[in-house]
Amino acid sequence: MVIVNAEGKIVVVNSQTEILFGYSRQELIGQPVEILIPARLDPLHVKHRASFLAEPHVRPMGAGLQLFGKRRNGTEFPVEISLSPLRTPQGLFVTSAVRDITERKRAEEQIKKLNAELGEALRRAERLGATGELATNMAREIENVLDTLVKLLSQLEQHPTTDSDIRELVGKAQEDVAHIARITGNALALQRQHDTWKKA
Repeated sequence: MVIVNAEGKIVVVNSQTEILFGYSRQELIGQPVEILIPARLDPLHVKHRASFLAEPHVRPMGAGLQLFGKRRNGTEFPVEISLSPLRTPQGLFVTSAVRDITERKRAEEQIKKLNAELGEALRRAERLGATGELATNMAREIENVLDTLVKLLSQLEQHPTTDSDIRELVGKAQEDVAHIARITGNALALQRQHDTWKKA
């Protein structure tokens, strides 16, 4: 949590903010809040801050935009920020709840990549399966990949930082995995039948 005054100066931070950004409380108090933001985003942030002060109400900051924080060591990380007005006899202050969403972004990228790979594998499996050209070794190779993907999806689904939109993507990927598993399973069964007939 970070609380700033109407001039954008930091007046309060909690211990989580110190841990997240790598600054001590003493280093942050009195500094412009832009110290926690990459320099390239300063103009945009000043604009957002002015807009919020003009119409202060609880809302996410920069809805639809990718926001980043900047640590003391200069590294950047993706964040979500929720803003709340705090009216006091001393004037209007803004409370910012900052959330590090690095893990969520990483999970999103993994799932996007997974879905792309699954989609391609599905199209290939259906194409080859339909023409009877799906070799046993290819089906087994796909099965091995599916085993790995199932484990990864399970880990993502159970991850404590996995939120509802990630769970939805995980669910869709799991459906694709199950579908491809059925296709490869059927192909292997047909191949075994074919081998049996040849031996007979």
